[in-house]
Amino acid sequence: MALAITSTNEARAAKSVRRLLYRWLLIPLTGLLLITAWVGYPIALYPVTDALDWALMDTAHSLARLIKTTESYPALAVSPYDDTIIRGDDFDRVYYSIYSADGKLLAGDAELAPFPHPIPESNELFYDSVIDGKAVRVAAMRLMRDGGLIVQVGETTNKRTRLTRQILIGVILLEVLLIVTVAVLVSIGIGKGLAPLQRLRREIQSRSPRDLRAVPESHAPVEAQPLVNAINGLLEQLAAVLRAQQHFVANAAHQLRTPLAGLRVQVEYALRQENPQEWRRALGMLTPVTERTVRLVNQLLTLARTEGNPAVAGNFERTDLASVIMDVAGHCMPKAIERDIDLGLELTPTYVHGDALLLGELISNLIDNAITYSSPGSRVTVRAAPHDDKSELQVEDEGQGITASERTKVFQRFYRPADSVGEGCGLGLAIVQEIAQLHDAQIEIRTPKSGKGTLVIVRFPDRRDAISNR
Repeated sequence: MALAITSTNEARAAKSVRRLLYRWLLIPLTGLLLITAWVGYPIALYPVTDALDWALMDTAHSLARLIKTTESYPALAVSPYDDTIIRGDDFDRVYYSIYSADGKLLAGDAELAPFPHPIPESNELFYDSVIDGKAVRVAAMRLMRDGGLIVQVGETTNKRTRLTRQILIGVILLEVLLIVTVAVLVSIGIGKGLAPLQRLRREIQSRSPRDLRAVPESHAPVEAQPLVNAINGLLEQLAAVLRAQQHFVANAAHQLRTPLAGLRVQVEYALRQENPQEWRRALGMLTPVTERTVRLVNQLLTLARTEGNPAVAGNFERTDLASVIMDVAGHCMPKAIERDIDLGLELTPTYVHGDALLLGELISNLIDNAITYSSPGSRVTVRAAPHDDKSELQVEDEGQGITASERTKVFQRFYRPADSVGEGCGLGLAIVQEIAQLHDAQIEIRTPKSGKGTLVIVRFPDRRDAISNR
């Protein structure tokens, strides 16, 4: 049980609008942050490299100004103090060197070898090198005087890396701050946006189970109004079903009240008698009332079982309609004989996809109605045969018939035409309609070709569907 509750909560959390909005907003923003960091590193590195490169080149120019040309060869006039100034750096180690045009080291650090390729016409060059396993950035310049001396100044890249990292961290911190701000604003915006839905939820929760009034559309935002319309449509359908159920219960109680009252009167009469013959006569009078009550209860149970119950279709299988009719006709034959009705069958094997018991109930109600409302000495004919790729059931009688204006009303529960004979309760055709709807069948009431009586036709779906379910 606890596992089921946990699973339900997880499913509910996964479908939360708030979580979905957070996911679709914050995850892309986080991805954008990573992309910015990846792209921003070389962007941040460029201005740092450019600024520090020209600082190196300025140092190279300063060294060039310290070169003194004597009668024999040029020399670098650098005092220990000047050397300390040149090499002074809190983060990097600085190298410098001066080479003659033929590659001879005149002054400085031998580790800083001359650039292996010719210096371009601009006489200034920046390149990367490695000294003692450490990356070094070098600024080189060629002096046109003194035979083309090469002056180089290099430094390790600690300062560059540090400055680049600081710039990148600053950018990332600003973006993180932006994302946090967006998250807060999104949270507030989502809360404000969902507030109408929360009010709608509280309003619906505060209602009683019987309060099926439409939900005011003004309480919901425009985007949620289709949902509110759907809820109102469902509430309207539920209200209609509830009214139908109340009407059904009231009619059922009314229909049961009469036979039960008759039973009570007969029982009270029998209890007042002392003659066993009177007891026997009173009990005999109870038989038709009891049979009518039993039939009414059975019809009510059948109606309750079939009404709006699509799960019944799960038991459908390939069924021979002619075989079901023969079984039902056997049970109806005693009543036909009692009323002097000629019950005839014209059957051809035809298959439908359905429930044999429900189909039997449908056929039983149609045959029973035909026998009940037919005159003694008349004929009732039941037919079953394929017709235009469908399976068709027909029940024809020679009774008083049903007028065109009554043919839609007779399917209503407890409805009986004013000129009806017999002791029916008006549920037979309602049950027929419910069972037909479960089987996707269509019902039609006609006047037979003879011009007398009633012809009820039930057309079932495409017979090929039934055959494919073998």
